Amino acid sequence: MKNVKELDYSIHHLCIYDDKPRDNMMPYLRWHHGITNYFSGAVFHVTGDGHSDYTFMGCGGHAFGIQIEAPPFQFEYERIWWADHGRGYNHVCWLTSNARASMDHLLANGATEVMPFEEFPTYDGFVVHDPEGRWIEIMEYTDDTFRVQEFTHAPSGQCGLEMVGNAEVCQDVEAMTDWYTNVMDLKVAKEFSDGKNKVVVMVDKNYDPISRRNLFIIQNARHDFEKEHMVQHGPYISSIIYQAKDVTRAYEDALWAGMKELQAPVIDSLTGLLTAYMREPCGDNVLMLTEHFAPTI
Repeated sequence: MKNVKELDYSIHHLCIYDDKPRDNMMPYLRWHHGITNYFSGAVFHVTGDGHSDYTFMGCGGHAFGIQIEAPPFQFEYERIWWADHGRGYNHVCWLTSNARASMDHLLANGATEVMPFEEFPTYDGFVVHDPEGRWIEIMEYTDDTFRVQEFTHAPSGQCGLEMVGNAEVCQDVEAMTDWYTNVMDLKVAKEFSDGKNKVVVMVDKNYDPISRRNLFIIQNARHDFEKEHMVQHGPYISSIIYQAKDVTRAYEDALWAGMKELQAPVIDSLTGLLTAYMREPCGDNVLMLTEHFAPTI
């Protein structure tokens, strides 16, 4: 079995399930985003049950992006999740150098199978639960030329907006920090704690504070809206993380674009960062917006 260093994990995208992707992507586009790719399921994989509509979007030029995926879904496990949850943040996708070996590695280290390993026309991949039940997709590109496109690093709009990663609310922050460190080869870049609340900022091996500032945040449910969601759904993918040169301007731009106000910019008492929260139109999922934060490793 390959060890975690040989599997070369890097964070790639957050997937959102939505039945009206063309309508609900518009606030993102108005809020300084760009579309990196459209795909149909026929490009990736297709079954007798149909295919999905895929839209990949980015903002600010970092490697991390979002994927809006719409039904009809190819696989039964996807249709079950859609029936139970509807619109929402479904999974985080990671790239690896060897998907087959990665599945063996994850299943041997506390993950549980959602979708078995399969070979598709452009990539090999599978889906598992992490130890708290959140979905993880693993992809290995196998085509010589096919890739989900990325932007050149260029903060967007007058506010200097950048999409940099995602956050997850955990039942046991310390246990999940250890799991992602030991099993997915992430590194802890910064920890914030006051004895009651804990926020752990993690990065993958390709992190760069300027050109690839991808962040993966693990935290407990700190805010009322997080606590309410946690009670209803358990541990979950809680937000997309954005940073801006001018947070107040970025927040005003977001509301103009169609995002919904949740918390206006204030200094977070734990992290010390100027932080705002909004809901996006796809299932009222949460967006986190902070000032520029680039921890050194």
